[in-house]
Amino acid sequence: MIFNFKVSGTEDEIVQFERELLEILTRITDDQDMVAHEIHFCIHEAILNILQHSYHWKKDIPIDIKLIVTGSAEKKDKVLEIQIKDNGPAIKAPLEPPEKIDRFQMRKRGIYMISKIMDEFNIHYDGKSGNITYMKKKLSGFDDQILNVSV
Repeated sequence: MIFNFKVSGTEDEIVQFERELLEILTRITDDQDMVAHEIHFCIHEAILNILQHSYHWKKDIPIDIKLIVTGSAEKKDKVLEIQIKDNGPAIKAPLEPPEKIDRFQMRKRGIYMISKIMDEFNIHYDGKSGNITYMKKKLSGFDDQILNVSV
């Protein structure tokens, strides 16, 4: 399955997109609400970074978002790939999230959190006209990730 979206930076358009996005994420994660909300957070944070750092809050420049779902829950190989294309100035080098952040660090918290939630994450110049934010998340095998906590 492939889902394509084009949004501008207006609040109404982003909210409308994010409502639809959360519905799609809930379906493709097989009602794993926490996983759907974590992925939603990552996409939201990536869009805000584009608006702030690439577009300098110009709300009329489009952002292209593509969700690609492959595999199946039955085969336990279901994967979500996310590509967010901006039309901002080329980043000079691929952006790497920090390995750790300080308790009260003000910058790079969002990309740090994305890197911890997603299985793969990078931002790079597309070689033509903008940058690609790429994220990948395995959507199968969550049962293996359940933590047993004793009180």
